[in-house]
Amino acid sequence: MYNDTIKVANKIITNSDLEEIFSIMQEKLVYYRKVSANEELQNRLLEYQFQRWTFKDNNSALVFTVNFYDDTTIKFDNYENFMSIFNTRLDEIKDIGVRFTISYGVKNERQNDYYHQAISMWIYENKMDIEVSLKSDDKKLDDVYEYIKNKILCAPAKYDEVIKNKSSINTKVGFAIGMIPGLIISTLLLLIPTIRHMFAISYVFYPICVLLLAMFIGFTIGGSKLNGLYKKIQPEQKYAGYDSNKGKSIYKDDIDKYIETSEILIGKNVDNLNCRRQIMEVYKKYKSYLLPEFGIMLISSIVVLFLG
Repeated sequence: MYNDTIKVANKIITNSDLEEIFSIMQEKLVYYRKVSANEELQNRLLEYQFQRWTFKDNNSALVFTVNFYDDTTIKFDNYENFMSIFNTRLDEIKDIGVRFTISYGVKNERQNDYYHQAISMWIYENKMDIEVSLKSDDKKLDDVYEYIKNKILCAPAKYDEVIKNKSSINTKVGFAIGMIPGLIISTLLLLIPTIRHMFAISYVFYPICVLLLAMFIGFTIGGSKLNGLYKKIQPEQKYAGYDSNKGKSIYKDDIDKYIETSEILIGKNVDNLNCRRQIMEVYKKYKSYLLPEFGIMLISSIVVLFLG
């Protein structure tokens, strides 16, 4: 027998991943129950010493215990009933306990042994722990265990490019949003003779005005476009010291704590993957605006030089 424990860290595990894991467990249970039923028919008329079993079932089971946010708990030993709840009330699920066991006898000319093998899972919004107890000389669940390990290893990282590049993404999106009104306001300022003359005497005044306005508008108005999407997936803040010059405490993202946990897409996390997709869609959209906007600013800056 060998035991193993898997601590799932820095991974995004989707509801589809979970469903596939549950499905392969159910398929394995159904398969061996059929084997046992067929061998039961074959051995029915035989005396005990002549009976042969590769799998004599002894209450093998797949049991799910689901805790909901309304403080109710439901225990399922019927797979279809559990999956119905899993697919319709996913956002209400707080955590899931899974216990998959096969208990059986094996009997032939040389052996008459009893086996018990189990895979247990504890699934929460921010972590998933897996424990296995398998027989090294009877590998009936090894393929299920390997499937689960591979599914987890291939899952995307929680600390991904969306989180790593949060500052850069916010900056570029904010700039792109703020550049157009920055250009419009700066151009309208040309109607004021004093400001028009100031812009004309130096080629840097106009673009500096545009950039400052773009930063102000982008980071005060445009920043809200991503804040709501980042709110559910970004790391928690931790205390990082005190800035005596500014007279306030400094906080920064707690990355170490962030990567120690995972993101299981149940309960409050059901839309997290969609949040990441929307962030990247917004980023790619507004990133494509930057080059044309800077081109317009350059052309406008040249034109302004001749208006003094």
